[in-house]
Amino acid sequence: ARPLLQRACELLPDHPGLLHDLALCHFYLNDMDEADRLLGRVLQLAPGHGNAMHVRAQLRTQTAASNHVESLRRALARTDLPTHDRILGGFALAKELEDLGEDEAAFAALDEAARLKRGTLQYDVQDEVEAMRDMVATYDAAALAKLPAGWGDAAPIFVVGLPRTGTTLVERILGMDPDTRSIGEAMEFPLKMGQQAEATRVARNVDDETLLQASLHMDFGALGRAYLDAVQPMARGRSRTVDKLPFNFLYCGLIHQALPNARIVHLTRDPLDTCYAIYKAYFINLYHFSYRLEEIAEYFVAYRRTMDHWRAVLPGVIHDVSYERLVADPEGESRRLLEFCGLPWHPGVLDFHRSSAASTTASSAQVGQPIYRSSVAKWRRVARQMQPVLARLQ
Repeated sequence: ARPLLQRACELLPDHPGLLHDLALCHFYLNDMDEADRLLGRVLQLAPGHGNAMHVRAQLRTQTAASNHVESLRRALARTDLPTHDRILGGFALAKELEDLGEDEAAFAALDEAARLKRGTLQYDVQDEVEAMRDMVATYDAAALAKLPAGWGDAAPIFVVGLPRTGTTLVERILGMDPDTRSIGEAMEFPLKMGQQAEATRVARNVDDETLLQASLHMDFGALGRAYLDAVQPMARGRSRTVDKLPFNFLYCGLIHQALPNARIVHLTRDPLDTCYAIYKAYFINLYHFSYRLEEIAEYFVAYRRTMDHWRAVLPGVIHDVSYERLVADPEGESRRLLEFCGLPWHPGVLDFHRSSAASTTASSAQVGQPIYRSSVAKWRRVARQMQPVLARLQ
């Protein structure tokens, strides 16, 4: 998209939306200086532009000598600032204050931004908790044992878990293999699965059958082939793909059934660090549970129970990667990861931060840096504020 947006900006050089989109391209491509310049221009033309404030805060770690805290506070003080811009400005302010070590003020700004965002959503976390319970109950060991074989001619890699647990880091490490291409956070598996299940339900013509119940009768081989056909163009000639849609954790059993040679890599991270990192992130049209601490905790408990179930009924199928162990011993953990995925080790694996490949996730800024350990146990800086999560997890 970058060359097209560059041409558009030549034609309309003072269009804030185009300038922002071009800045976003540079951000995703790890060109932080040009992204910064363009975002500065956006905010000259459209003071209080929420998306620009939010992305600018992510470009680098802010310092006492160089930050935007006062300009963010001025923008948030405006009574006419639209809610969307106020939310994004609040997340930006929280991030910059945390960078400066002002944890109390940062969490207060975060709380307010998350409260505003949560107020825009119609959402009940119990719906997702119940969906996970239903999946576990439906795809138990007995049900899995009865299912027909899937499509075994390929070995795609699925990286699953909760967001902000290192899924993008692992994706980038795997993507350094010359025969492997990441297809990012692709929706292809849940989409193809839903289509197959709906077609099965219609064909069976059972009035009270749910989509989940109907899925037990799908042609899993056809599902595997449909998925591979959908992602093949994204592979661009590479023999292996990495699918990094975190919430595919819900479908581990179905992935294995449809694609028995697929490798499933699951990221784990300290529960409190996970929940805090999720709360700090602004997600676009995803993860509605992430804007209230109590709901994050509820979702986490259900997620953990779901993964415990998949490990129990799919022994040896899922490879857990601990974020903490990965950042403490990058080479050792990466060697074990590559061995599980059937990929060779080579010395450039850990140079992922030099890759020119785009990253369009919430971790775009982080994967442009070498592995660092500063995010381990970060929740302890706001331990008092995290008590609602701690109490529920205990």
